[in-house]
Amino acid sequence: MDLASRYKGVVGFVFGNENSDSSEDSYVERLLDRISNGVLAEDRRTAIAELQSIVAESRAGQLAFGAMGFPVLMGVLKEERDDVEMVRGALETLVSALTPIGHVKGPTNEVQPALMNTDLLSRESESISLLLSLLSEEDFYVRYYTLQILTALLTNSPNRLQEAILSIPRGITRLMDMLMDREVIRNEALLLLTYLTHEAEEIQKIVVFEGAFEKIFSIMKEEGGSEGGVVVQDCLELLNNLLRSNASNQVLLRETMGFDPLISILKLRGSSYSFTQQK
Repeated sequence: MDLASRYKGVVGFVFGNENSDSSEDSYVERLLDRISNGVLAEDRRTAIAELQSIVAESRAGQLAFGAMGFPVLMGVLKEERDDVEMVRGALETLVSALTPIGHVKGPTNEVQPALMNTDLLSRESESISLLLSLLSEEDFYVRYYTLQILTALLTNSPNRLQEAILSIPRGITRLMDMLMDREVIRNEALLLLTYLTHEAEEIQKIVVFEGAFEKIFSIMKEEGGSEGGVVVQDCLELLNNLLRSNASNQVLLRETMGFDPLISILKLRGSSYSFTQQK
């Protein structure tokens, strides 16, 4: 079964039939048609902006998007790479489709559109490969939105994403390169790598081979070490993933950098040092 058929089948089940006449369903369909078949680039960009708005604000819109939207927007990411505004809009829409919308508590078995969309997109290894390739783009927002999408997928489908990223040539290398990017992207990459390395020994070894120890300790030093805030904490959580229950990484740290950089984090400044909860 292809991707579009799977989406339509799942959403048809959710709506109760495969030809839902909901207003959101028909509106999303019209917008997707404008994106796919529009003649004027500006009209296509406008349609993407309208689609992003309804997907960000409406759970029904998220469901409708899941039925038909992914193949269209992945096509934009593949075929329209030179149109940065359109690529940005497609990525921001995907972020919205994967982000849960707050609502009044309903039945425990109620379908969560964002989680369903995450599950469906994570099944497509070609889509993951396409997203990873976007990390080499020059535009800041293209890289930032792409990392947000990958983090959402890893949060909800970690095993599937770990397997997919392992199978993609230079997949982990591209993610590691983001640690040397601008601060906002670097911080997003830290979170992503923490999810990626959780209970994944093979990935942990590759990440360390790609220079993780040097990059992590460099970031912690930049952020003030023991005086640092949440970024230092994120670095330590990633470091914990790489070392806990991974004997080869422990040996490598000892034989390359030694323990001094880690011990230095514990050095407190001043005799009247005050501990916050985070410290």
